[in-house]
Amino acid sequence: MNQLSELKDKLLTTVKILQWELCDMWGHVSAKTPDGERFLLAFLRPPADSKTPVDEVLEFDMSGKLLSGRRNVPDEIYFHLCPYKDRKDVGAVIHCHPPMALSVVATGRKVIPIYQHVWHFGKGIPISPWIYGTMRSHGDRAVKLMGESCALMIKGHGAVVIGEDIEEACMNTARMERAAKMMMYAAALGNPAPVPPAVGKLFASIYPAPGNNKQQGKRLRSIGHEMEFQYYEGLVKKGEKWSTI
Repeated sequence: MNQLSELKDKLLTTVKILQWELCDMWGHVSAKTPDGERFLLAFLRPPADSKTPVDEVLEFDMSGKLLSGRRNVPDEIYFHLCPYKDRKDVGAVIHCHPPMALSVVATGRKVIPIYQHVWHFGKGIPISPWIYGTMRSHGDRAVKLMGESCALMIKGHGAVVIGEDIEEACMNTARMERAAKMMMYAAALGNPAPVPPAVGKLFASIYPAPGNNKQQGKRLRSIGHEMEFQYYEGLVKKGEKWSTI
C-alpha cells in the first residue's frame, strides 16, 4: 500500500471510529497528503446518490479546488482550508457535531481536562459563538479563536479539531467527547474539576508525547494517541464494536 492509499484508509477508519464514538453522521475528516500540496477529505455521512461509493474520498488543492471525487464540496470547507493555511502544525482537521461536548458548551462551560489523557486541553477547549464555515471569514475566526488549542467548540453547531496527523485529530475528537461525558456524570455528584496543571506536566514527563514542549507558538501534543488509534483501527478492521462511556 503506497502512502496515499494508506492515508485514504486511515481517513475511512477515522470515519468509522467517530461514527461510533459520536453516534452522529454529520461532519467530515481531512488530512494533508504526504507532499503537503493537497488534502483528502471524507464525509461521516453516506452519499445521497446510491451510485457513489460509500468509501469515496475527495481530493482538493490547498486553495479548495476539487481535484477528484463526485460528491459536493462540504458547506463548511473553510473549517478545513483556514487551519491548513494559517497553522503549519496542522496536518489533519475534523469538523463534527459531538453531542455531549455541545451540551456542555450550551451551559456556558468549557470542556476541561478532567482526566490525564486530555491534560493538553489546558484551561479548557475555547468556545466560539455560532459560525457555520461557509465563508472564509468563518474559517479565519475559527482559527483565531482556537489559538494554540487542539480544538474549538462552536455553540449550537459543532467542533473543529486539529492534529499533526489524522490519528491525533481523531483521538483529540474522541477524547473531547469522552471528557464532556465525564463532566456530565461528575456534575450529578458535584462540580467537575480539571486535572491540576502540575499533574498534567508530571504525566507528560513520565509519558512524553512526540513534539511535546512549552515553547512559544507550539501547542502541547496529545499523549498515547498513536497506540489508541491503532487499537480502534484493529477493531474496525475486524468489524467489531466497543463500549462507549
